[in-house]
Amino acid sequence: MEKKEKKGFWASLFSSKPCKCSCASGYVMPAGKAKDASAGAAEEGGRGIQEIKVLGPGCAKCKSTFAVVEKVVKDSGMEVRLTKVEDIEEIMRYNILSTPAVVVDGRVVLKGKVPSQSEVKQVLGV
Repeated sequence: MEKKEKKGFWASLFSSKPCKCSCASGYVMPAGKAKDASAGAAEEGGRGIQEIKVLGPGCAKCKSTFAVVEKVVKDSGMEVRLTKVEDIEEIMRYNILSTPAVVVDGRVVLKGKVPSQSEVKQVLGV
């Protein structure tokens, strides 16, 4: 007898499927022509951030977090790769239990709530 594999709710959450939204594709935020002094100081201080990821399944809080982080990065003139991650398997690799979460260069720095612009600036050293 051949057993059929059952795909229920939990199996659908943990199956790897490509994201179809445009926000999940990583892009590089270009540096502005005029950097403010604090952004320059952060880069000179050895804080050269390469990549920022916003983890979340696509809820309103996750989208708000991405917008806040994007605004801070754009306003500060930092050149970083900003990515929105909606794949549950990849989110689980960071061992977080609540979303949204912000990951800077592979380290979880914020999780569980929508951060304010000042919190994001403090975490990024801007």
